[in-house]
Amino acid sequence: MLSVIIRRPLAAAFLLVALLVPFSAGAQTQADLFDDTSLRDIQLTVSQRDWDALRAEADENTYYTADLRWNGLTVRNIGIRSRGAGTRNGIKPGLRLDFNRYLANQEFLGLKALVLDNAYTDPSTVRELLAMKLYNRLGLSASREAHVRLFINGEYAGLYIAVEPVDRTFINRVFGADESNVERGGFLFEYKWKREWGLEYLGNDLAPYAELFEPKSRETDAASVLYGPIEEMIREINDSPPERLQADVGSLLDLDEFVRYLAMQNAVAEIDGLVGNWGLSNFYLYRFRDGRPAQFLPWDADHAFWDPNLPIDERLDTDVLAAKLMELPSSRRRYLRTLIDTSQTIASQATDDDPRGWLEREVDRLEALIAPAAAADTFSPFSFEEFTGNMNDLRALLRSRPPAVADQAAAALAALDTP
Repeated sequence: MLSVIIRRPLAAAFLLVALLVPFSAGAQTQADLFDDTSLRDIQLTVSQRDWDALRAEADENTYYTADLRWNGLTVRNIGIRSRGAGTRNGIKPGLRLDFNRYLANQEFLGLKALVLDNAYTDPSTVRELLAMKLYNRLGLSASREAHVRLFINGEYAGLYIAVEPVDRTFINRVFGADESNVERGGFLFEYKWKREWGLEYLGNDLAPYAELFEPKSRETDAASVLYGPIEEMIREINDSPPERLQADVGSLLDLDEFVRYLAMQNAVAEIDGLVGNWGLSNFYLYRFRDGRPAQFLPWDADHAFWDPNLPIDERLDTDVLAAKLMELPSSRRRYLRTLIDTSQTIASQATDDDPRGWLEREVDRLEALIAPAAAADTFSPFSFEEFTGNMNDLRALLRSRPPAVADQAAAALAALDTP
């Protein structure tokens, strides 16, 4: 506790007040938590034996009890566990915090859970945050994120990214309370990567779909209610010729939104997304309660801004739906125009005297904010030199890729419109 007082006297003062008088969690908001213009501390107090066990068994989803302190607020008896896929490790474990794991209805700033991403595959630690900021700016519903310094039992555990989980609370924020209702709301699924897959039909047995799509709402509904519509959607995607997609599939899946999502990902050189190097990956599927077409929601974008030379049509032919949509002039135009719009947003200048684009300015700002915490992070798999070098690589990509993508897309549009 003394180390907190030395590092953050203001936060310590708030904590002292919180110990003396009741502190209303409503005094601060989720917007404060996900405000990426400041770097705040998350303090977890956990039994040393439990923390050692979590690290030793990082591949397991075992929960342990902890107390959380953030910006003067304290939440006791939360559940914490290791999380992640390829990023799981016992040195700097990614964490999921469940605030109501042991105390029913307990929340933190209205959140039932929070993800602490260890950025174990991204030397810069900013790729996913930049991608989500861009998606939100362009109208695609995406998680909010901000860097934090994590302390375990008063000891610095490294630079992390606080990520808003895609759950009922997220659905309530982006789609409304009716959609997030426990019993009558919509259907949220997390896609679980098992093997390379490009939306090929898997047959009428629901088991393969249940393996790939894990329900995150309405979990106790019958399998036919959960997975029957998914099987139907995949069957129609495969059976419908391109000219019938809107009629046969459009009522089941928002095809225009899917095309925009594809374009945004290819604009930012995402190599592990809808048409990534390992097949379909890193998304949620949301099916609305009111019958609107379902939507894909982005997740885990730490491989965005990866390859500055990624072709604008990279691997579109490896996905059944993407390939068919690109045969339709209207969808192809939407795709190309979204590439241009995304690139122009990335490269938009604040003033004529500042040649930096919006996201390059964000890189500069974030590096200044988090560099000291990154330099002090002895648990990161990357050196501080790799951190700064990767930031420079990002700047170079953000200067070169947007105009190149926009030029390629404009040329493709002109060719499409040429008789």
